[in-house]
Amino acid sequence: MNISLLNNSNDDDEQSPYEEVAANISNKDDPTILCLTFRSVFIGILLTCIMSIVSQFFNYRTSPLDINIGLVILLSYMMGEFMSKILPEKFFNITINPGSFSMKEHALITIMATTGTSTVGPIDIITVQRIYYNYYVDHVNAMLFIIVMHLLAFSIAGILKRYLVWPASMIWPKALMTCCLIRTLDIESKIETNKTRWKMTRSKFFWLIVLFQFIWYWFPGYIFPLLSMFSFICMIAPHNIIFSQITGANGLGLGAIGFDWNACIAFFGSPILVPFW
Repeated sequence: MNISLLNNSNDDDEQSPYEEVAANISNKDDPTILCLTFRSVFIGILLTCIMSIVSQFFNYRTSPLDINIGLVILLSYMMGEFMSKILPEKFFNITINPGSFSMKEHALITIMATTGTSTVGPIDIITVQRIYYNYYVDHVNAMLFIIVMHLLAFSIAGILKRYLVWPASMIWPKALMTCCLIRTLDIESKIETNKTRWKMTRSKFFWLIVLFQFIWYWFPGYIFPLLSMFSFICMIAPHNIIFSQITGANGLGLGAIGFDWNACIAFFGSPILVPFW
């Protein structure tokens, strides 16, 4: 069967067989909605730089800081709505504010900023060589190594997209959550809120959660670090090496309990996004 390189099929009615995907992801496109605007480029580059610096800085912690995609989506949404209200329509005959903040702009910003929420593997390789093998790689070779690995990954993704992205039967739980949240924010912004029982704005709710997280993290992060991850079973025989490796928090963690959410999702991602298949 001859499959064209570009997906030029006119079959817009292809729908996902999964109800969760079909109910939240539209298979129609509105070409009149703007995507590449001054707002999307500015906010996307700004958040990409901030997220990449923060994620790399905290990557060397015992429990690396996990920057959730939801945080990026909410921040970009608030920044986009703010810029759509304060920016003039044109600046030196250049349109910088074409109107209301669109869902496509939001999606483009999220795609750009998400690339900086996690570190890249080649940096870990360079770090291990320097610390454990006393082998120093100069900055030019290190940058070229990182770029080559990225280009290789993008090439493989481009080859496999016709099998893993284009078919409607493909489902990606983490990407589905991102699309659902972006679509929800766009739809709810057009609905009158005075008809609902929920009186608190999304921005206020978001900042309340941020405040609660900030206060709570002082306990496992500074005041009582044992809350981050501990094992009562390991305390039965703390001098037994094999038993400690099986039940210890730094071992297999059998029976370990943690109250630091970041310690739970630092290496394996959030279990909430992926269903129990």
